[in-house]
Amino acid sequence: MTIDTDFHSHVSRSSALQMVESAREKGLRILGLSEHDFQMQEIRSLLEHLPQEGVMLSFADYIKEVWTAGRLANFDVRLGMEVDFIPGKNEEIQAAIGDCDWDFLIGSVHEIDGLLFERHRNMGQEAGQDLWRRYFGLLRDAVNSGYFSLVSHPVRMRVGNPHLPPNFDEELERLAAEAARCDVALEINGYDVLTYPSLVRRLAKACAAQGTPVSVGSDAHKPREVAQAHRLTEEIMREAGLSRVRIWKQRVAEEYGI
Repeated sequence: MTIDTDFHSHVSRSSALQMVESAREKGLRILGLSEHDFQMQEIRSLLEHLPQEGVMLSFADYIKEVWTAGRLANFDVRLGMEVDFIPGKNEEIQAAIGDCDWDFLIGSVHEIDGLLFERHRNMGQEAGQDLWRRYFGLLRDAVNSGYFSLVSHPVRMRVGNPHLPPNFDEELERLAAEAARCDVALEINGYDVLTYPSLVRRLAKACAAQGTPVSVGSDAHKPREVAQAHRLTEEIMREAGLSRVRIWKQRVAEEYGI
């Protein structure tokens, strides 16, 4: 395995130090920690409709915990956050997080017009296809917003919605083309790789066709999940002809080959 970074992981169910120690044990070179914005006390009132996942943190405590973990473990840790993209709330969200010295920011779509789609099941085909189309539109808006280093889990809608629109691959290529134009990475997400690898293969193919930068993140919420799908992710990337992984430091993009 030559993918030796992980730029999507969370700390609220364990700790930054436990996540970093797991990254070291698994042979990683760099770990990007990226807790959810809705786990931050200062912004919780704005995002209280999103389910709490673990211990609430303040921005100051989160940042201190991340840097302390890197120092204690003598490990290269990058400071990030997974940030919700919600029309009508984005300016307030960005104002709340904007003063911190982030290495990278992940843009994520977890809801569509107030619907938390990862918790919504048993929809019909027409409604499901409409949700996919709306999802792709929001992903493109996130790419074009200028807020984010990368946009995460672009096929996550599949978690509860099997009703792919007939033009699914065209939608992926349109998203990948927009990301390439904006120089924003699309994520090969470890949870998605393990759950619906066939869709991630189609995403990787679209990124390769459009020359889109690609990031790799496990979406780990527990230490054992760090780098949880890296071997299969590398296989998928190689099959698609993707040979570069994008990472960041102080919001400046770097890449390395696999």
